Amino acid sequence: MALSTTVRLNSEFSRRLKAKLAADGTTFQSKVQALLEEYVNGPAADREEIQRQVAIARAAMKRYAPAMRELAR
Repeated sequence: MALSTTVRLNSEFSRRLKAKLAADGTTFQSKVQALLEEYVNGPAADREEIQRQVAIARAAMKRYAPAMRELAR
């Protein structure tokens, strides 16, 4: 389901925005969606760092699983 909304911008800003979007090779819709996703999900760099840390933690847990089982006795 897609949501539609209206954004009112003054003409000078709208003109500059359109020029920048065109220069970046993107659209208003894709730019707004990317910004809103980052707002909701957090910065991509933070998400990537968390994924990296989770992978390291999983590898450590797998490596030390026998020792953790022994400690749990």
